[in-house]
Amino acid sequence: MNIKHSLHYSTYLSNALKAIKDNLLLIGLGLFWIIRDGFTMKALTDNLFALVMLIFTLISIILRIIEARITKYWIEDDKLMLETGILSKTVKEVYIGKIQTIDTNAGLANQILGGVIMQVRTAGDGIELNSISKTEAERLSNFLTERKRQIRNEVQHETESSSRYEVKDEVEMKTVDRFDVVYRLGFKDLIFMSATSSGMFTVIAIIFGIYSQIDEIISLDKYLNPMKALLGEGYMYLIAFSVVILIMSYIIGIFVTAIKYHRYTVRYDGDVINVNYGLFERVDKYIVMKNIQSVKETQSYFRKLFNKTKFSVVTTSEMQDEEEIGNDEVELLPFISRNKGYEIVHQLLPYDFNAVHHVIPKRSIRRYFQASWLFIIVITSVIQYYWFDYAWIVGVLLLVLTFITAIIKYKNSGYAIVGDELSVCNGGLLSMTTTYIKEQNIISLSVNSTPFMNRASLRNVEVCVAAGMLGSTTSLDYIELNDAAHMYDWFMMKERIEYEANA
Repeated sequence: MNIKHSLHYSTYLSNALKAIKDNLLLIGLGLFWIIRDGFTMKALTDNLFALVMLIFTLISIILRIIEARITKYWIEDDKLMLETGILSKTVKEVYIGKIQTIDTNAGLANQILGGVIMQVRTAGDGIELNSISKTEAERLSNFLTERKRQIRNEVQHETESSSRYEVKDEVEMKTVDRFDVVYRLGFKDLIFMSATSSGMFTVIAIIFGIYSQIDEIISLDKYLNPMKALLGEGYMYLIAFSVVILIMSYIIGIFVTAIKYHRYTVRYDGDVINVNYGLFERVDKYIVMKNIQSVKETQSYFRKLFNKTKFSVVTTSEMQDEEEIGNDEVELLPFISRNKGYEIVHQLLPYDFNAVHHVIPKRSIRRYFQASWLFIIVITSVIQYYWFDYAWIVGVLLLVLTFITAIIKYKNSGYAIVGDELSVCNGGLLSMTTTYIKEQNIISLSVNSTPFMNRASLRNVEVCVAAGMLGSTTSLDYIELNDAAHMYDWFMMKERIEYEANA
């Protein structure tokens, strides 16, 4: 393992695709100008700036491929080393004894070419090998696991630690075969989950985005004119077209969700939770129990009719790139009956999951929507006056939706404190989320107000736990002053007890 190894050749393709994604705007503008004027020499000369943008993009792709080619990884002095960079070399190292989890995932390109992406994570950092062969990934994983066990045993012998520490550390990185399956998403539930997901809205956004981009280059009106003639003009055309788009988006959304959560399985070994899922992109993720900071249940009102819900956990982030900053939630049980879900999370996590008390006062209802109403009215009025005569219809719809959201938040939001556990529930327009937090995981609890809230004896409370670079915040807005004081006193009492114990 001391020999320097190169990445798998599938990395060349993935890096090229990343470069294309990063320069998508430049590629789109360059191709638009060139295609618009044709590929003649005169057109290329007239659009020299567009040609330069495409050349820079091509250079970026080539540099990414070269970077993947010269990236090396190896083991040295019980450290996993990663060397990257073309002109300026950067060496990143992770001490094997501090490794907590080894996650792998493989996109469609990786699966076809036989590579996997391996993420070696510690409590505060990590190394991503994108990508290496499946054989090499298994060999490296086994070596790191065994060497970590040996290092921990050596430290225990030196410090004459008791045998209970050996058990705790040894289970942190077991192989998947030694995990017990605690949950598997069945086919019927997968289809039901896909049919009740919000994937259709994502598809709608993508469809309109693609349509607007293509229509800039090639007019699609001549292809849509027969459909317009068939459906008629005016509102009938708009309604029929909208219905078709909704149906298509709904069907595509079902397939997208079903593919993403294909063979979703949760395994558990006593200290580590293993989650793996996906058809085209197979994800294999490990969650160390001691890194879990809070538990969330998110239940849409539609799924509530069928007693279905979703559970996720907020963890301290070992390593994240720029695209993942703030994405500190990991899905644990994406679709399950509520009773069965709580039975499983009780088995996995040391939480009591106490029911909340709905404590929002009636005088808080208007405060949930009055600022939004003012903003909507001003923006709608400007658009109505200058651009669009029917903007008021959209404005009225937004006013109604914000009012309904305020009523839902009033009826469903609340909290509960039992022992060392805080439960906070927040209602939203489409779903409600209940967060369960242990006091020992709270890094801050703040109480905020404004002069207007002071007159009404109302407060906002924010609870923050460690997660990612920014942390994860759970808030409860416009509650009674006494409730806010109760939450603050509970938190400070625990802090004082801990301070006196350590004094």
